[in-house]
Parts: sequence; C-alpha cells; structure tokens
Amino acid sequence: MALQKKVLTDSGVEITQAYARIDTISGSKESVDITLNYYVSQLAVSEGKSYLKQELYTFIPSVEDESDNFIKQGYEHLKALSEFEGAVDV
Repeated sequence: MALQKKVLTDSGVEITQAYARIDTISGSKESVDITLNYYVSQLAVSEGKSYLKQELYTFIPSVEDESDNFIKQGYEHLKALSEFEGAVDV
C-alpha cells in the first residue's frame, strides 16, 4: 500500500502525483513512529531511486486482537490528517 498525492519538495519542485510510502516504522504499543518518503513514482521505488522528500509522523496504535498491523494503521492515521485530504490509495 502507498498513497498518491501532490507534494512540494524542499527544493520547491511540485510533484502532482507523488508516490508516498511508509518506509520505516518503529515503536511500541504506546507510540509508533513512521517515516513517510515521497518518490516521483512507484517505478522510481522499484528502480532503487532515492526519495524526494521525507516526513516523520507519530501515532498511538491499537493493539486489540482484531486490529490491523501497524503499517496499515499508519496509513489510516495519515489519511485522517488534513494534509492528506484527497490522497489516493495505490
């Protein structure tokens, strides 16, 4: 899973359909940190290209037996944030 959305890189370049992927995740049942990396496209990831921008987020995960894994919960957390309004699952 990943998200597709418009992003403005730190160098000022706007990517209209950037591929945003959680690349690292760490934490515990109290708090999970995720690193979201933006790429030009999904193909760029598969070709080993470097990311264009990186953002860090933290959320409190659910640890109930029926809960989704922490990565899926991370994407759900991101989609609930205003800056991800209109982001598309890819």
